[in-house]
Amino acid sequence: MAIEVRVPDLGEGVEDATISRWRVAEGDPVQAGDVLLELATDKVDTEIPAPADGTVLKILRAEGELVAPGEVLALLGDPDEEVPSPAAPTPQEAPAPPGQETPVPEPTPPSPPRAEVKATPVARRIAQEAGISLDEIQGTGPGGQITKGDVLRHLEGRGAQPSAPSEPVQGLPDEFADVASLPVRRAAADFNVDLRAVAGDRPLSSLTRHDVLAYAARHKGLDHLPTAPRYPGPQEVEPPSARAVPTVHRPAQEPTSAATPAPERLPGPEEEDEILVPHTRMRRLVAENTARSAFTAPHVTTMWDVDMRAVLAHRKAHKEAFARRGVHLTLTAYLVKALVAGVRAVPAANATWTEEGIRIKRRVHVGLAVALPPDEYGLGGLIVPVIRDADELSLEGIARRVNDLAHRARTHQLKAQELQGGTITLTNYGTSGSRFQTPILVQPQVAILGVGTVEKRPVVISQGHPLEPNPGDALAFVPMTTLALSYDHRVLDGATADAFCRAVKEALEHWEGE
Repeated sequence: MAIEVRVPDLGEGVEDATISRWRVAEGDPVQAGDVLLELATDKVDTEIPAPADGTVLKILRAEGELVAPGEVLALLGDPDEEVPSPAAPTPQEAPAPPGQETPVPEPTPPSPPRAEVKATPVARRIAQEAGISLDEIQGTGPGGQITKGDVLRHLEGRGAQPSAPSEPVQGLPDEFADVASLPVRRAAADFNVDLRAVAGDRPLSSLTRHDVLAYAARHKGLDHLPTAPRYPGPQEVEPPSARAVPTVHRPAQEPTSAATPAPERLPGPEEEDEILVPHTRMRRLVAENTARSAFTAPHVTTMWDVDMRAVLAHRKAHKEAFARRGVHLTLTAYLVKALVAGVRAVPAANATWTEEGIRIKRRVHVGLAVALPPDEYGLGGLIVPVIRDADELSLEGIARRVNDLAHRARTHQLKAQELQGGTITLTNYGTSGSRFQTPILVQPQVAILGVGTVEKRPVVISQGHPLEPNPGDALAFVPMTTLALSYDHRVLDGATADAFCRAVKEALEHWEGE
């Protein structure tokens, strides 16, 4: 009997996922535990393993398709096993032979038509948002189940899709080529907005929910919608995630209508020298989250130079001992420990802003920004696993957690729960050689500490007054780094942010060891 491969429970608040890539093809033999495919969610990328040994009999969902927890993705079985075919019609559905009358059963209350229709959760949502009945659609899935593709094909047949759709994304079936995301389609259904009118000549897949809200506010008279100031509308700033191609700056012309003009494309000949790389789910989420943070909190960044001699000496003295216990002692572990010292000095840095007041967090859950390897175009990703209760861990305990989370983040083995609940974030961009950056807050946190590369710098060692000339002054070459604390000015001020950094600096420069 065929074994079903289903979408697992993806964690609290995760309603759907996108199939990023199939690692196998139909007919491939697999063993239990082999990775079959990769799923991308709003929080984490997940690898789906084979539940048992067997052969891939049928792949039921395509790359790029949106799937919900519990949906069947593929069927495994013996190589000579037949793939289950759609179920035969029930006796009530089977037509009566000519010349015979169908026996009339005892009258029973009729069942609602929708209850008899087999459809995936995603297909039901799309049909509901489009205002069509599933009874009108012929399912092609197992047992006659209606899939997302069935609904999209039905809509296209009714003329609901644009007559001249955008060119399909390379590597994806036509039916998934230019489809707006689920939150965007829901917003369009709520406010009766035509997504093609919102997009203009942009791809539907580039739209965000806030594009729809801004359009509804302008053209539907819904001025109460939250389109600004948190998010500038498309007529003010075009989000980076929405730019399909660069724009051409032309002389200003008097507008011919109240509608926002769509960005102009480059002339035809130049388009042949460009490559349109479709947004990955992670890239789109990074763009949306950073834009939301930038327009939500007033960001300020303070920078502090730190002498790292004490930390480097401690690490050199204890690195081998940690390695014998199976722990790779990195500078990041020291930075997390020092960040905790900053939170103890300024608890308001471990908080969130609300309209009712500032919520101070009693537990310190440190988010650790991890960069994922870039693709051939240099487009990477960012993921922020959380070290829970970092204030209760020793240096070795933190180092173990840093090793584990960083490895599993880069191998797509993190669980959704491990990306939730952070109260303050550390980003160590110094590992790539950067001296300093201005990090963007991870909402709704109010502080993120960035740390630059450790490098030798000339430093004046003063034996007397720190500012006046002194014959005892000397020039030394000291391993230094620069801290960059970005903070929400609604919660922290310059003095409190500097007090936080001062505590971090003191912890690093006067490391007492553990």
